[in-house]
Amino acid sequence: MKSRFNTIILLLLLTAIYSSCKNTNSPQAVTDKFLNSFVKMDYETAKSLSTKNTWELLDIWVSFAKDIPEEVKKAKAENFKVKITGSKRESDSTVIVSYTTEPKVLPFDKLRLRLQPDAEGRERWKVDISTVDLIGGEELLYEEHKAIEVEVEREPADTIKNKED
Repeated sequence: MKSRFNTIILLLLLTAIYSSCKNTNSPQAVTDKFLNSFVKMDYETAKSLSTKNTWELLDIWVSFAKDIPEEVKKAKAENFKVKITGSKRESDSTVIVSYTTEPKVLPFDKLRLRLQPDAEGRERWKVDISTVDLIGGEELLYEEHKAIEVEVEREPADTIKNKED
């Protein structure tokens, strides 16, 4: 009986050590936690995981969520699944994390995360959603620039045109 008790204690201790070593500040972990808190309509947690740029959008979603019945909120949260499909570093302080969700909750499948200091001065990854992300992201911007391309004929700078005096 005593050896069984010791085995259980050892397993609990190893589980606690393993879970405490897990990096909860990785871009992937922050993305997962942000999306789960968003679906659970826990907007305070979502705000703590995001930049000030994202807070205004979360405030808008808070106003929409007031009219959703509790049963619908719980059902949506219970059936929600997140799968992180990749990440791409844009710079030392910016990462794009790709994901899929079931069911789909946001109109895009990538989130930009920025490294920002928290209140204690530690660097933390924060979700940064902009209005550009909501209207179609980089693909839309690329298409706009592509449509505006205009050919301009220019003469070399050192060419002098003949002037009539």
